[in-house]
Amino acid sequence: MNKTKMIATIGPASKNKEIIKNMIIEGVDVIRINMSHSNFDEAKEIIFSTREIDRELSTSTGIMIDTRGPEIRIGKLEKPKIKLEKGKTIRISKSNVIGNANVISTTLPEIIKYCKMGEKLLLNDGNVELVVVSKDEDSLVCFINNDGLIVSNCSINIPDADFDLKFLSNYDKETVKFAVLMQVDYLALSHVKSQMDVLDINDLLIELNDNHIQMISKIENKSAIDEIKGILKVSDGVMIARGDLGVEVDIEKIPSIQKKIATLTKESEKICVIATEMLLTMQDNPRPTRAEVSDVANAVLDKTDAVMLSSETAVGKYPVETVKTMNKIIDEIEKEINYNELLLEYVRKEKLDISMAIAYSSVDSANRVKAGAIVCSTMSGDTAKKISNYRPGCPVIALSPDEKTIRGLSINYGILPMTVSMVDSTDEIVNMSVNAAKKLLNLSQGKKIVIAGSFPLKSVDYTNFMKIEEIK
Repeated sequence: MNKTKMIATIGPASKNKEIIKNMIIEGVDVIRINMSHSNFDEAKEIIFSTREIDRELSTSTGIMIDTRGPEIRIGKLEKPKIKLEKGKTIRISKSNVIGNANVISTTLPEIIKYCKMGEKLLLNDGNVELVVVSKDEDSLVCFINNDGLIVSNCSINIPDADFDLKFLSNYDKETVKFAVLMQVDYLALSHVKSQMDVLDINDLLIELNDNHIQMISKIENKSAIDEIKGILKVSDGVMIARGDLGVEVDIEKIPSIQKKIATLTKESEKICVIATEMLLTMQDNPRPTRAEVSDVANAVLDKTDAVMLSSETAVGKYPVETVKTMNKIIDEIEKEINYNELLLEYVRKEKLDISMAIAYSSVDSANRVKAGAIVCSTMSGDTAKKISNYRPGCPVIALSPDEKTIRGLSINYGILPMTVSMVDSTDEIVNMSVNAAKKLLNLSQGKKIVIAGSFPLKSVDYTNFMKIEEIK
């Protein structure tokens, strides 16, 4: 089992139930649905299929839904793809027109008013650069700076724009309500700029009486980088979305930004996901480039919780093969990590309370005795998350009677979640832990496991015991 988790985006190429099932078998931990490209009926079908597969395979796959956020996109086009040619001009119309190489529309007609002469617009994740050369009340005329392709509903980024968009649109409100209704596990919040954006979503979840869905803020603009500490404070984690981020900031800065945010996220004990174009070549080819392999490897070495596949599995020709490839890369790189040094690196920076002290001791003991697993009993998932945060060298089996808690651990580093019945004694916890280790990891006689947790489960909300047990 790989400790770095894998998220796969579902789209036209992968929404078939059999493909989703094969991707889960090959190592996908979380299924992602991007509501910028899906509708509620499609999302519901994907969620139902995933839950059915979980019942068939006895797995606990997490489900993530992306909000649209305050994004700007072009409208529909006459053809699936249209090439824009360098040196020509294109008009952006206030009216809702079907676009071609001469004119396109936008989901935010207000940009006609706010864009200035000389303003730079980047289409389709920066593949085409436009510059405003004239404007009137109804349209912008833009010079095309380079050859490139655009597709229906592709993004428009305006890096130097000085106008603000409302963060929580009516559509995103409906998306959050849908997520609560479908009991998904994670909301990926698009185009977050500050902690106030995250708190808007949090307020809506409180209004909807949901305390289960975890909020993952997508870091994809300059403002989010500047406000990262505040965003981390109110989020359950962040996703470093390098596609839009690479459009908004100088692309050569992305690697250092990624490392800084990954480090800060770990210090904050929050989830870190690295996303976008990790194995992009495999969208059309059965093999990745060497540079892409190194990119995935570096994400693993950055101690991130999860890596994500986007268009590779959503619209690519080889979704299952791409998952297999990423799984192999993760497996190979994790063999090279020195987990004892990693633990020392973390503990130097922290003051330990009781729960953290037991979590640290559990990982330290597991590393020293070369344990086959750390098994923890938990109601809320906090025990497992604290142990995961110290990046143990063995898997962490998280046992809980709460199915929502179990699915909510699917993205955390190294955690293998399992639903169990409620227990009434520490002896039952030990027996249950041994049985879980045998079942999930097929541990042999004489192999040691470290058992940690909270007891009694219902009345203690912190980790308060640890035991080393040998498999009989």
